[in-house]
Amino acid sequence: MGASFTGGAFFRGTMKTLAGFLVLANCCVPAARAAQSCQCERTSPAAGFDRAQYVFEGKIIEAGTHTWRVEVDRIWKGKERLGHIARLMDVYAGIDCEFYFELGARYIFFAILAKGGGDVFYHPQVCNWTSPLRSKRVLTPQGESIWLEDLIEREHGPGEPPSEKQSSMRLP
Repeated sequence: MGASFTGGAFFRGTMKTLAGFLVLANCCVPAARAAQSCQCERTSPAAGFDRAQYVFEGKIIEAGTHTWRVEVDRIWKGKERLGHIARLMDVYAGIDCEFYFELGARYIFFAILAKGGGDVFYHPQVCNWTSPLRSKRVLTPQGESIWLEDLIEREHGPGEPPSEKQSSMRLP
């Protein structure tokens, strides 16, 4: 004798699946709206490089509440001030353009300098090219598609290692 089909069991399983989908959709839609509401004019990597005071690559080694410590690997712009460790502060915290950097992940940062009470922080620029490594492809003037950090290296050299000074030791 074959298995019997019960409409009630099917209906309950379908309703659980539908309810799960609605919860998931409800969680994702506000996040998608928040990401879309931060409107930025499209700029070229060259314009972004010019606009930033600091352009560097590094790994997130500590995360606080909208503050991070970055172990700097190489610097293309701002070497005279930037040390081996840089502290980032998100001035966009609490609004639609806030940053979320992952502990242990590597990024290319386009930032400006900010001081507060003797502390030195770098603010990533929201409408610039700050992004995880190997996440953004850009076109060269010849029409070749390459990674953003490879384009920066091609146009500005391999970057320099940071100075030995420790610029920002711990997060507030």
